[in-house]
Amino acid sequence: RPATSPIPLAAWEAALNGFEANSTSDPRTKSYALFGQLDWKFTDRLTLTAGLRYTHEKKSGSFTQIHVAGTDLSTLPAGLAAQAAALRAQFNPVTSYSTGFTDNSVSGLATLSWQFSDDALAYATYSRGNKSGGLNLTNLPAGLRPEDVAAVAPEKVDSYELGIKSQWLDDKVTLNVAGYWTEIRDYQTAITEQVQNSVNVRQYIANIPGVRSRGVEGDLAFAPSQRASFYASVAYADTTYSDYPNAPQAPERLNVSGIQDLTGEQLPGVPKLTYTLGGDVSAPLGNLGGRDLSLYGHADYSHRSTFNTSSSDSRYADVPAYGIANARIGIRTEDGLLDLSIWARNLFDKDYFQTLSAQNTGIVTALIGEPRTIGATLRTKL
Repeated sequence: RPATSPIPLAAWEAALNGFEANSTSDPRTKSYALFGQLDWKFTDRLTLTAGLRYTHEKKSGSFTQIHVAGTDLSTLPAGLAAQAAALRAQFNPVTSYSTGFTDNSVSGLATLSWQFSDDALAYATYSRGNKSGGLNLTNLPAGLRPEDVAAVAPEKVDSYELGIKSQWLDDKVTLNVAGYWTEIRDYQTAITEQVQNSVNVRQYIANIPGVRSRGVEGDLAFAPSQRASFYASVAYADTTYSDYPNAPQAPERLNVSGIQDLTGEQLPGVPKLTYTLGGDVSAPLGNLGGRDLSLYGHADYSHRSTFNTSSSDSRYADVPAYGIANARIGIRTEDGLLDLSIWARNLFDKDYFQTLSAQNTGIVTALIGEPRTIGATLRTKL
């Protein structure tokens, strides 16, 4: 019972002692699609690729929730019973509804590729994508009809990309670079909010009017020999809400307003900068039972910049930047009969958060990253 609750302790005990509710969701989907793709070669080096897809989907579902255990409220005084019933309705109201919809969509792509040398290709792509709508088969906000909020609208995506793919030094070096710009309408995302005038938190899928994602990506691979290869990749992503004026408010700002404008803010879970470095090497050790034996090693390091993990952009959900290193060393026969290795994940025992979540009660919960883990693996292939 919250310390500030005006409802007497007896009502809370009657409502929740031994209380149990069963919920059942029954989603159903039927999907049919017709699609095709063609390549049109203007010359040996200039090609247009085009594709279309038509999709028909029908989704339906039902949600039912009933109380199956707890104090029989009919045995209590009327006033106490009414208070206990109201408390139960806050947590798990008795409800039942069915809903559904039909969605037809057309998606496609067009790519113009130009092989301007024997080892390099440039391309430009436009694509229109669709993510079908969904159903929120769960508790709905009081006063709203299932047909108004249970169905999540389809997501529409327009994406543009320019890039180059290339190989150099007799294919020892591979370099790929790309830039992209993506506009999303009716972006589907998970919303977490506190139910008004209650202690409960509700999670559901909803549409955000607009999201924009733009950035650049590059990856480089270098294989100087058959026994050594190294790679690096980097990505910068500016992924923001392009139109989100009625976002749920962060817990620390609820005394200001119940909603906020997150237009221009970064999406949760998307760091602006990520990069990865890694390599593999091996060396012959001789012969074992007529099989070539080698020593090998692998190491990689991945880093991500600070990012937020709450749908309300709470400052208490800012995850600090971190990087993780992994390594492996082992011996193996070239035919795979024997492979024995020792390995370490999070080699330097970095302390980091995967997610942070601020609650309206003032509690901040976290999903902690795995500590350093060391192990050994034995593999065989017959």
